[in-house]
Amino acid sequence: MRSFHSAALASTLAFAGITNALQVDVSSVQSISDAAKTIASNIIGIYEGKNGSPSIPGLFPDPYYFWESGLAWDSLINYWALTGDDTYNDRISEALLFQSNGEELDFAPANQSKSLGNDDQSTWALAAMTAAEKGFPSSLFQIDGQQTTNLWAQMAQTVFDEQVLRWDTKFCGGGLRWQIFSFNNGYDYKNSISNGNFMQLAARLAKYTGNQTYSDWALKASKWSFDSGLIADGSFNVYDGASTTQCKQLNRIMWSSSVGTYLSGYSYLSNMGSNQQYHTYAPKLLGNALKVFAKNGIVTEVACSGAGTCNVDQLAFRATYARALVDAKYIDTGDSIDTDAIDAVLKASAEGAAAQCSGGPDGSRCGSDWSSSEWDGTWGLGQYLSALEILLANIPDKGTQTSDDNSSSPSNATSTMSGTPSGTAGSASTGPAATGAANALSGSVFGLLGALAVAVAFL
Repeated sequence: MRSFHSAALASTLAFAGITNALQVDVSSVQSISDAAKTIASNIIGIYEGKNGSPSIPGLFPDPYYFWESGLAWDSLINYWALTGDDTYNDRISEALLFQSNGEELDFAPANQSKSLGNDDQSTWALAAMTAAEKGFPSSLFQIDGQQTTNLWAQMAQTVFDEQVLRWDTKFCGGGLRWQIFSFNNGYDYKNSISNGNFMQLAARLAKYTGNQTYSDWALKASKWSFDSGLIADGSFNVYDGASTTQCKQLNRIMWSSSVGTYLSGYSYLSNMGSNQQYHTYAPKLLGNALKVFAKNGIVTEVACSGAGTCNVDQLAFRATYARALVDAKYIDTGDSIDTDAIDAVLKASAEGAAAQCSGGPDGSRCGSDWSSSEWDGTWGLGQYLSALEILLANIPDKGTQTSDDNSSSPSNATSTMSGTPSGTAGSASTGPAATGAANALSGSVFGLLGALAVAVAFL
C-alpha cells in the first residue's frame, strides 16, 4: 500500500445535471442488494476496462496498486456472501489463484517486487481468509469432484508464516517493516497498517483453526503496537508509523484503515475469549474510532477529505473501516456494546454514500464526500469499494465470528511455527502452515494450480 507518500489523485469529471443517485432504503436488504449490484458492476467495469478483459488476471489497471486489487476481491467475496449474487465468482477465483504466486501460495508474485509491502501481501491474505470463512466456492478448483475451501485457508496461513519470519526485533523492538525488500522506499519504516493486518490475520486464523499459536502472535503484535506507540495508551489513537532509526518519533497522521484493521482483529479475539486484554482493548478502540472517524455521524477520512487531498489509496480506506464496524458489533466484553450507535453511523454513512453514487453519464459513478447530497465530481475504485462496503455493512451478517463450526477449516490446522512466538526473525517455519490442509489436498493442489495458470495464460 502506498500510504501518505503517494501523490494525490486529481480525477474529476464534468458531467453536470445528473442527480439520479442510487435509491437505497437501508432498512431493506433487497434495496441494499440492488444498489450494491450496481456498484459491483462498476468495479468489474474498471477491472475489465474497454477491452472487456483485464491485462493480467487479478490486477486492476493503473493507478491502482497491488493491495487495492486484493481489497477489491475481498469486497466482492463479501458482496457474494451477503447478497447471494454469484455473477463474479469465477473472476474472484481466477484472481486469487493467479496472484497467489503459483506453488508458493503467498501472494508475492515477482512482478510486484518493485513495490511489494507486507501490507500488500496481507491484504490479499485477508481476502483469502474471507473466502475460507465464508465457504467461498470455486468452480475452477476441485479435488475428486468436490469443491474445497481449504486452499483459501492455506494461502492465508502461508502468508502468516512468511510474515512471522520478517518479525524484526533488531529495530524498534519488534514489528514488521512496511516494505518487504530492502531496495524499496519504505523498508526503513514500520507502520500500523502492516502490523495491524498481521494482527488481524493471526486473530482470524486463530478463530478459524482453533490453533493457540495464532492467538499468541496476535497478542505479540498487539503488545508491540502499544509498546512502540503505534497505538497510543489512553487515547487509543492509531498512528501511521515510525522509521526504524527514530522509533519513538511517530508520524501521528491517522487513517481509518489502520484503526479498522486493528479493530477487526480485537473483535475476533474478544469473541474467542482468549485473553482478557482483548475484552478491554476492543471497546476502547471502537469508542475512539467512532469519535475520530465518524464526523457528524458519517464516516469520514479526516486526514484528507476536508482539504480534498485524498489520494488513490486513501479513497479506499473506508472500505476496511466499514467492515471493522460490522466486526465490532460482535465484540464480547461481558458488557453490552452499543450496537445502536454503530448502526446509526452505518445507516447515515450508507445514505450519504448512495447519494454520492450519482455521477457520470449513467448517474451511478460514486464520489467520496458522503456528507454532501451532490456528487463531488470524483470517481474511481476507492470510491466504489468504500461505498460498496458501507452499504453491505447494513445487511445483517450471518455471524462468521460467532460460529464455532470449523467443519470447513483445514482439519483444525496446526501451524508449523512453535507453540509460543519467539519474537526472533529466525524462528522459521519448515513447511506450509496448514498441515491439515496440505494433507487434505493430497499433493494435488500444485499440479492443479499449474494447470490453472496455463488455462488463464491466454488472458
